[in-house]
Amino acid sequence: MKDFEKLDELLWQAMSSDNEPDDSLNQQIINKVRRKNSMRRANKKRISAVAMFAIIIATTSISAFAAWHLLTPKQVAENFGDKGLAIAFEGEDALAINKTQVSGDYKVTLLGIVSGEKISEFQHSAEKIYPGRSYAVVAIANVDETPMPDTRDEEYGKVPFFVSPFIKGQDPNRFNIITMNGAYSEIVKDGIMYRIIECDDIEMFADRGLYLGVTSTTFYDVNAYKFDLKTGEITPNADYEGVNVLFDLPIDPSKGNHEKAEKYLQKMTDQQASDKEGIDEEKVDIETLLAGATLIPESVQEVTPDKEGVIIYNFDKHSTVTPLEIMFEEGQVGFSDISYTDENNILVFSRDTDGVIKGMAYRKK
Repeated sequence: MKDFEKLDELLWQAMSSDNEPDDSLNQQIINKVRRKNSMRRANKKRISAVAMFAIIIATTSISAFAAWHLLTPKQVAENFGDKGLAIAFEGEDALAINKTQVSGDYKVTLLGIVSGEKISEFQHSAEKIYPGRSYAVVAIANVDETPMPDTRDEEYGKVPFFVSPFIKGQDPNRFNIITMNGAYSEIVKDGIMYRIIECDDIEMFADRGLYLGVTSTTFYDVNAYKFDLKTGEITPNADYEGVNVLFDLPIDPSKGNHEKAEKYLQKMTDQQASDKEGIDEEKVDIETLLAGATLIPESVQEVTPDKEGVIIYNFDKHSTVTPLEIMFEEGQVGFSDISYTDENNILVFSRDTDGVIKGMAYRKK
């Protein structure tokens, strides 16, 4: 490993630490530089550059290090004014993870997770049906250490992120933060983006295996991960061009509840199948239906039927689940005659001559 790479690694360890930096860190950096002084003259120019950088760091106040130091889950919750959740993240049921993965231009750190009932001061409407909620905190930073766009910056949101838990054995396209009554809050602090996600309690699946994925997309992208139908395992797609990190959630398997989990899955499946979220299925002339409507570009998603031949599409707060044989007749291309409408949107599907199916939403006139 090169000198500057070792120095960068040491700094990143400081960033990811739960403890405030102390004088020992400064001394480690200085000692590393002193040991390098005995190296051959050919390296003198680089050693001098590293030494200069180390001296600057060593003589900088501790407050300068704070900009590199990641907030704890408790501190992130406090930034949102959620005292209840902040206390929960300090409790014995909270799980500190602090694992970092690099994907593309970003460093993604899973800081921690906690589950429970009424632990947040900001309740989700789903709690009336599913009292238990899970909360996870993720930090996202640029690899080159340039600040992430502030929430008031015009560049903010141009690179979207989708953060969601996944269940081993379940199609992530069908069960993710959107379908599991999820939500999130986000801030940018000292150039680092922090996101708190929440959804229905996932601890019931602890004995099966759980993941948390982060992609540079607005919604779940079926191309980001591979789902093995036989083993139920989910793995990142190595050929994916965007961010697609995947963390194993080390939740105690003894917290799993197979019977409760099965009932939950069945209920969610029934909800998806019957579209209880207020979307009405219609079979009308599509051209007439879309007259004057405006396509929402970010809603366009390629969808692939699952092993049961079901098409699953998620957009905004809507989830549609429709068998392929109902959606399209054999050999049919173009728009399907099946559409879904609510008060504001029209969801439609199309299939091209190569068999590629896309779901999309139009804003009503």
